Amino acid sequence: MKALINLSIVAMVLLVSVSSALASGDFPLREKYPNVKPITLEQLNQDYDSTIIIDVRSKEEFDVIHVNKALNLPVTKGDFLTSLEKTRAKDDTTDIAFYCNGHTCAKSYKAAKKALGADFQNIYCFDAGIFEWASTYSDKATLLGQTPVSTDKLISKADLNAHKIEFADFKAKAAGKNAMVIDLRDPFQRAKDSTLPQNKNVELKGIRNIPMDRLVSLVKKGEFKNKQLLIFDAVGKQVRWLQYHLEDGGYSDYYFLAKGVLSAADAVAVK
Repeated sequence: MKALINLSIVAMVLLVSVSSALASGDFPLREKYPNVKPITLEQLNQDYDSTIIIDVRSKEEFDVIHVNKALNLPVTKGDFLTSLEKTRAKDDTTDIAFYCNGHTCAKSYKAAKKALGADFQNIYCFDAGIFEWASTYSDKATLLGQTPVSTDKLISKADLNAHKIEFADFKAKAAGKNAMVIDLRDPFQRAKDSTLPQNKNVELKGIRNIPMDRLVSLVKKGEFKNKQLLIFDAVGKQVRWLQYHLEDGGYSDYYFLAKGVLSAADAVAVK
């Protein structure tokens, strides 16, 4: 009997260990932010009506896809905590759940850490992120202004990577008669610290600088339908959100520079 009990205890310990390992593997940033309480997909849905849900990503990300009732308070903005207190007083006990792009995105953790450090209570991090939410609860998410979300319009990493090319291919395509090369960066990105490789100028002829908001507006108007678009940003992350607008507008002949200007820097093609 004692042997059976010992075996049961060992089995339980192993089960807990495996479960913890899986959780750690699925959510690799939880270990880095041990004081931040995560909230699960199912729990957030259960508490949806009673929880203040805050999207801490950039406005351009929020405009593409977000939880229906979410407020957009970018954690990178200097007035984040001030805006948070305007949303909910520190002594209010209503739960707040921050979210961003998912398992490996640290923005929601950073937002929760800032809030806790400023003495806000009942703070949670929804670290499964917007894409798991939209895939599971499509009726409580908005994609490009439409709800419920058509899950077949969610762009996978494979679909994104299929449009990313290295600098040598990018340069070769840029020489084509029908090519249009677009620098997506805002001017302030390049002026902020010109010594950083991602802020340097790419050595290609005929580059047009069209910041994201302006480019999205032109894409919606079908401005470049007769062109092969070759687009780059600073480090290859902004283009993920632009792709939704391109696909929604019926564009198919477009390519992104993998890793953005960093790819050009690796190829010693910046100045």
